Amino acid sequence: MSVWDALVGQDAVVEQLERAVVSAEAITRGEPGPAMTHAWLFTGPPGSGRSTAATCFGAALVCPEGGCGVCQACRTAPLNGHPDVDVIRPEGLSYSVDEARALVKQAAMSPASSHWHVVIVEDADRLTDQAVNVLLKSIEEPPPHTVWLLCAPSVEDVLPTVVSRTRHIPLRTPSTTEVAKALTDRYGVDAAIAAFAARASQGLIGRARALATDEHARIRRQEVLRVPLELRDLRSCFICAANILEAATEDAEAITAPLNQAEIEDLDASFGVGGSAAIKGQLKRSRDSALKDLTKRQKTRSTRTV
Repeated sequence: MSVWDALVGQDAVVEQLERAVVSAEAITRGEPGPAMTHAWLFTGPPGSGRSTAATCFGAALVCPEGGCGVCQACRTAPLNGHPDVDVIRPEGLSYSVDEARALVKQAAMSPASSHWHVVIVEDADRLTDQAVNVLLKSIEEPPPHTVWLLCAPSVEDVLPTVVSRTRHIPLRTPSTTEVAKALTDRYGVDAAIAAFAARASQGLIGRARALATDEHARIRRQEVLRVPLELRDLRSCFICAANILEAATEDAEAITAPLNQAEIEDLDASFGVGGSAAIKGQLKRSRDSALKDLTKRQKTRSTRTV
């Protein structure tokens, strides 16, 4: 098991990031680490896993074993529950100057339990020119322990001043073969159904999983494909549009609900919540803060999945 198992069809990216983790460990010993740098830019189309790659990298950097996938650091970091891995998302349509200033202060903080303080900035394409101006100095010359991981759809979506100060990690949409293999290996899906789901989802692993494991989702897909045959007038168009939105919302819920529950269970387990055990004080406050952030992230994912 490894923290990199969450990535599908990104072998070259995983290999590069694993080298960076090894170099990062060398740097902590005072040795050269040429594969590691202080700022990275992860790009890729929807479904490529750019945010997943960034959080896996962050987890590996703070993991004592370099990304074992089973320790507390590997379990909590992707959920924004590790004190040395901050996952940042814009509150509104874009990052404001005030958010950028707060981010600079946050990035300057020393790590609490590991050598690195990792700052993951999702939707970096939503940084305004003014916000970028605030961040540039910190991205170019951060404290020795700080690592910036920026995520965006493409290089063209990010200002050149940011691109020139980062190392680019391009991700691609997984092939149907890779998605099908992930479905069979991870979820025990029949090979024929896995192949169908991979083709129908066009590389989106979440949708592929829903089609492969939920017969209701497959039925809904057939219903949507029949819609063009039912369009006769304006009224029928509105009715079909409403039905599609309702179906998309239900399908999104089918995809995200199991993920949400699993993430909450992992978060609780990482903080020792469960059974008759109770947590108090600072540990409880940390858990509540992490749960609040996770809930917000899950709501955003649900909206985007629709």
